[in-house]
Amino acid sequence: MLESRTEAEARFEAKRRRLGQIVAPLVFVAMSALPLPGLTPQAHALAAITSLTVILWITEAIPLAAAALLAPALAVLLGVTDATDALAPLASPLIFLFMGGFMLALGLAEQGLDRRAALWLLGRRWVAGSPARASAAIAVATYLMSMWISNTATTAMMIPVALGLCRTIRAAAPVEDQPRFDRHAEGMLLGLTYAASLGGIATPVGTAPNVIALGMLESQLHLRIDFFQWMSFALPTSAITLGVVLLYAAWRFPSPIARLGALADNVEAELARLGPMSAGERRAAAVFMLAVLGWLTPAVLKLSLGPGHAWTAWANGGLDEGVVALLCGVLLCLLPSGKGDGKPVLAWERAMQLDWSTLLLLGGGLSLGKLMFETGLAKAMAGGALAAVGPLAQSPLGLLFFSTALVLVLTEITSNVATTSMMVPVLIAIAQAGGHDPLPLVLCVTMAASFAFMLPVSTPPNAIAYGTGKIRIGSMMRFGVLLDLAGLFIIFACGALLLPHLRFG
Repeated sequence: MLESRTEAEARFEAKRRRLGQIVAPLVFVAMSALPLPGLTPQAHALAAITSLTVILWITEAIPLAAAALLAPALAVLLGVTDATDALAPLASPLIFLFMGGFMLALGLAEQGLDRRAALWLLGRRWVAGSPARASAAIAVATYLMSMWISNTATTAMMIPVALGLCRTIRAAAPVEDQPRFDRHAEGMLLGLTYAASLGGIATPVGTAPNVIALGMLESQLHLRIDFFQWMSFALPTSAITLGVVLLYAAWRFPSPIARLGALADNVEAELARLGPMSAGERRAAAVFMLAVLGWLTPAVLKLSLGPGHAWTAWANGGLDEGVVALLCGVLLCLLPSGKGDGKPVLAWERAMQLDWSTLLLLGGGLSLGKLMFETGLAKAMAGGALAAVGPLAQSPLGLLFFSTALVLVLTEITSNVATTSMMVPVLIAIAQAGGHDPLPLVLCVTMAASFAFMLPVSTPPNAIAYGTGKIRIGSMMRFGVLLDLAGLFIIFACGALLLPHLRFG
């Protein structure tokens, strides 16, 4: 049954890609030929490029990064701007922030520190052999790690741990209870998957849409949000949603037995097999903590010494998040691992295996958003959207609710990076045209872009978990719909109640 579903999905994906390969160029030609009154020639050309890019993103007719790179390349070819201006966002400090974050994640994984941390959490006394508490601990561990490591990498690392626990639990259970433990395993894997997406929201480096939004806020509104400021709203929002995940999973996928001694024994055996922390693990952990310290120091100095102090001014400029990430990433490649083989904590060859596709996708998305503002296309699209939604856009809360709901729907079928790149510049222009503060709107839709829970194709973590064969599509969709609805109201509450009381800039 699972195989037939997988084959059906593969056929659907192939048809969707073929459709995109046909429709995208046709729409590009049509948009280029049709008169678009009120647009400059540059904005008209960019409208055709944007339509092409969006269709390629939605249908995944070509790799997402390739579609993102087409936008600045075609913009130069069609005279929208020059090459220097179009390609500058690919060298944004935010790109290097993500690059350094990837290197830190690789360093932790190379030394096995990520797996040790997960097993340590599962070995805590409060878990004590309880399958229900083990499920919660797996989700919490995934959530904490995905704050700093990519959601996909975190899921790929935690899924084997979860599957091992599922096998241990099932083997130790009475035969008559094993089908009920299979259902509990389904809930454990879904909770893990959703925790990975939610953890990515909590920090600026957690997931790519956060970086996209920060870049556009800085380039379009000249507003810089530091690490502490981001976490002041994103951490409670994501943590509350994680609570909803844990409560629903415990209710919908309960464990038939309160405690299994074999579960605690399995975790203890795995930790014992790892042995004491190696020198490489300690050095990777020290560099990671150094990076976190560098990211948080500007905010701490601003709070303790005031924004006008000389040390605060130096930290704001000298401890740029991208520079801190790069320095710590390179440091991992210089520090010896301590194994006596002359190899560093992170070999340079391994560091260069980082996710370049995501970096290029980020750069292309930043470039497209920048050009939409410079040509006036975003302003024109905002005017059309204002006319379409009518009185709803006159209220900042109405606009916030409508925009968050729209992004929640879009992100289920479109890459969250593509959704953020498309929507943020348009929504900034809509808010400005309506006389509203665009900041709460941008921050809320950026968080909403990571709430893709309904389908296996919505996010890589969803696909990885579904690929285990232990999750039914109906269970994922029901759980996903609930989380989307809960997320809509939690994010709206954040934008309406929390963000107006925080100070940024």
